[in-house]
This record gives sequence, structure tokens and C-alpha cells, in this order.
Amino acid sequence: MIKQFVFSFALIFAFLIPTQVVAENNATVATPTASKDDSVKEAMNLLNEMNLKSVYENAVRNSTIRLVNANPKFKKVEGKIKAFYNKYIGWEGMKKDLAKLYAKYYTVDELKEITNFYKTKTGQKVLATMGKLAYEGQMITQNRLKPHLKELQKILDDADSAPTATTAKKSNNTKK
Repeated sequence: MIKQFVFSFALIFAFLIPTQVVAENNATVATPTASKDDSVKEAMNLLNEMNLKSVYENAVRNSTIRLVNANPKFKKVEGKIKAFYNKYIGWEGMKKDLAKLYAKYYTVDELKEITNFYKTKTGQKVLATMGKLAYEGQMITQNRLKPHLKELQKILDDADSAPTATTAKKSNNTKK
């Protein structure tokens, strides 16, 4: 069950991460118009308006629950699992890094505009539905791929027997 969980998790991220990399490559780094400290401070205001502390607390709780549900014997160490997640991906450990990340891509004025947007009725709706949209998008991806996992497994299995580009090139050179 754990292997299946890990494989599904890896499969989803195999499709989500390349999309994020493309988005990252197309993003522009903010041109500093204020001090880095001011940018990070404003980013913290944004993260607070986004209620990311609650989001991260829920993520830790849900990750713990999913792992414990995947294998009942993990119930014995549920507290340690939650502590592990809190230690590495909990809000207190993540907030400064996230603020720096936002400050990297947004100016102080842009951060203020985004924060103000999230204070509006529409902004609050975006925040309320963002997690659901991401989750449901992942489920759509997973449900579309699930019936075809044997096909993917065959492709992966073929990697063992398929010649590498270097091997194929050497083989073609020896035929000449």
C-alpha cells in the first residue's frame, strides 16, 4: 500500500513539477524598489492574509492521516509522524522561506496589491477554493492516468532493454 501511495504521489508530481518549472522559467524576478527586508515583511503580510498558517497546519494533519490510513501499524507512531512533518514542512519552519520566495518575484507594491485583492470578497473566494481546485486538479490527473498505469509501467520496463542513445550511436558506427 505504501509503495502504491508513493508511486501515485511521484506520478502526480512527475506531471505537476514540469509545469511549475515552465512557469518558473517564464516568471520574472522582481526588480528591487525597496529593501529586501521591506519586501520580506510585506510578503509576510500577504502570507498572513492568505491564512497560510492554517493551510500548513491542515497539510501536516492531512499528510499524517493519509500515511496512518495507508498502514494501520503507523497509528502507533502517529505523533512522531506529525512531529516529523511539523519539523520539516510546518508553518514555523516554512514561513520565512516562503516570504523570501514571494519577495523574490514580487515588488513591495505588487505584494500590497495582492494582499489588498485577498481582502476583497473575490479574493476571499479565491483563497477558499484554491486548495480544492488544486486537489481536484490532481484527482483529475490521477484518474486520467490510473487506467493507463500498465502502459506506463511497460514503457518503464522497456527502459531496461532499450539501448541508450550512446549505445545506439556506437552500434550504428560499427556497422559502417
